[in-house]
Amino acid sequence: MINQFLESVKSELTGKLSEQNELNSNQAEEASATVTNTFRDEFAEKARNGQLNDIKSLLGKDGASTGFAGSLQGKVAASLSGKSGIPANVATKIASVAVPFVINKLGNFASAKGKDSTGGIQEMLGGLGKDSISDNIPGGIGKKLGF
Repeated sequence: MINQFLESVKSELTGKLSEQNELNSNQAEEASATVTNTFRDEFAEKARNGQLNDIKSLLGKDGASTGFAGSLQGKVAASLSGKSGIPANVATKIASVAVPFVINKLGNFASAKGKDSTGGIQEMLGGLGKDSISDNIPGGIGKKLGF
């Protein structure tokens, strides 16, 4: 479910980044992909470490001002300047627009789906934080073994 959300928000984010950051369409698409991939990676890490309350903190009224939101902004900016070659000051500006935008959309999405509790977040994340060992064992043996 979180992958569907991130894919759905990506095109809207691309438009927003094109408008507000003077990026061409290719740069905005690449930046949007970097933002959503960073969210996915960080959510998976939090889920693996049992830190669902950090994700839950994003869903509240002040979600964009939490410590985890600040961490996401820093990681998005670093990814943009590192992978995309965007200057650090521009990457920081993009992150300051993109991260609160995604957080706001996430809060609305989780609330509309009734997934704004810890249990709902687990459902929304699905298997994002689990090891994919069962996917790497042939014939579904891993699933039968409980992986």
